[in-house]
Amino acid sequence: MVDVRIAGADQLYELNKRLKGADRKLTSKLRKAVRDGAKPAVVATKAAVKAIPVTGSRGGGGSARQFHHFERSKAKDENKRRAKARRQSGLRTTIAAAIKLDIKTGSKTAAVRIVVDESKLPPDQRTLPRHLDDPKGWRHPTFGRDPWVAQKGRPWFETTIRKHLGTVRTSILRAMDELAKEIEK
Repeated sequence: MVDVRIAGADQLYELNKRLKGADRKLTSKLRKAVRDGAKPAVVATKAAVKAIPVTGSRGGGGSARQFHHFERSKAKDENKRRAKARRQSGLRTTIAAAIKLDIKTGSKTAAVRIVVDESKLPPDQRTLPRHLDDPKGWRHPTFGRDPWVAQKGRPWFETTIRKHLGTVRTSILRAMDELAKEIEK
């Protein structure tokens, strides 16, 4: 997880403290405004990981999907999102499906983050979003066997989010100002 902070978090914190005693509809309104403001950054981040070129393979991942299919048939009570991740067709698509917006609007904590939810990834792929974002890359066996190969990553996560910071911050601050005015009425 990459933590990109922007100015204004303290303002969000203060607004959340003021919302603590207010109507719950106002908190819902704030969360919706934050979600709407950050949505373009989330969409762009998903598109960025899907746009990373596949090099030196035919798409791969088949052996991992077969293993997880076998594992899924054994465990009947497995939750739906993990099963969905196993049915995805490829690493980049699976990672894109796991990207989400994390909004915390508690009275003691205020944060807006874009994260890769590792619980939505198959267990053997949970570290791959970080490796895929790192130019150094990682080493892995070819189709689960020798020989091992090096695969290079390409920065996509933080660079994409940083491109959208200004617009996300502006839209969130605008929503916070509107809600603060509503509270003062």
